[in-house]
Amino acid sequence: MTKRSSSTHAQGARDPAARGGKRAGGWLLGLFALPFAAVGVGMLLLSVLPTLYDWARMQWWQPIPATLVAARLETSRSSKSSSYTVKATYRYQVAGREYQGERVAISGGGDNVGDFQEALGVRLEQALRDGAPVQVWVSPSDPADAVIDRSLRPGLLALKMVFVVVFGGVGVGLLVYVLRPTRAPQGRAGSGAQSLAPGMPGRVERTPGGVAMYFPAGRWWGLKLALALVGAVFLTVGALVPWEQESSGDVAPWLFRLLFGGVGGVVLLASFYAIANSLRVQLDHTGLRTERRLLGLMLRWHQVPPHDIVRLCVTESYSMEINNRREVYFRIEALLHSGRRITVAQDLRGRKEADRMLASIGSATGYNVR
Repeated sequence: MTKRSSSTHAQGARDPAARGGKRAGGWLLGLFALPFAAVGVGMLLLSVLPTLYDWARMQWWQPIPATLVAARLETSRSSKSSSYTVKATYRYQVAGREYQGERVAISGGGDNVGDFQEALGVRLEQALRDGAPVQVWVSPSDPADAVIDRSLRPGLLALKMVFVVVFGGVGVGLLVYVLRPTRAPQGRAGSGAQSLAPGMPGRVERTPGGVAMYFPAGRWWGLKLALALVGAVFLTVGALVPWEQESSGDVAPWLFRLLFGGVGGVVLLASFYAIANSLRVQLDHTGLRTERRLLGLMLRWHQVPPHDIVRLCVTESYSMEINNRREVYFRIEALLHSGRRITVAQDLRGRKEADRMLASIGSATGYNVR
């Protein structure tokens, strides 16, 4: 009796520290997510949506001839890139009244996405030299509102959507995960629920003839956030650093851009999925049922009868280099007669712990293990 009371007291003493560590981890995760969310949401609200709104309403504007007062193509050069900005001033008349405009395109500012800025600047400079009129698009409801080129520019819009989807998706998703209401543990003392041993981030509970397991979102979140940071750096380099072509027809800079941006985007999305997904497993004499959720939303599920399960086995998932030491993480899979594999446990650190978990599951369920 004394021994059990001592154990209970020790467990109670550890729980506040564990809860405090969890809260601290949540704050750190939230602070990490804020810049990602700010970039994505800011780009959506301040750039993408206004661009789409302006483009939609400009489709009803009327073409009017205008006289150029000034037009120039400005070039901003750096050691590795050049960006271009077209500026122009023009006059036009609507219903006998003269107006002056300066808006050149839907999106203001300079960029080097495609040759839009260069081509438009050259065209306007040539028209100014020749004294030729240019066509502008004028709002019927407000003639003072006009633009020379109302093109949507899909390439520039796609670049902005990278930040909205990738950065905003990761940031908002992590914030939702951090701010989600916590639920009380399902297992209580004496019910058979127990924390998995070190190296196994989750919960396992013995059930009649089997086990119930739950691997929550946020497993090994520190490692995965570090991976997300690497992906963000690669994506930023690929999206923002505009390497110049050293010679005509040289496509190497574009391949580098695609490589960095593509790898970074994949790594960032993979790390977001790794942090935000959870896995719930029921394995017993009635078969296997798994539920995979992303930010609490059902992503996929499997229901497998017992006679379809050949065996359970350990498979290496991924490895990380930490302080010059290689950490290997494993998962346990159910191999089916069809050759399909279904994950029943994941993110298990070290082969020894994965094998121990496999043996425990096999002993509790009676399924073959290897």
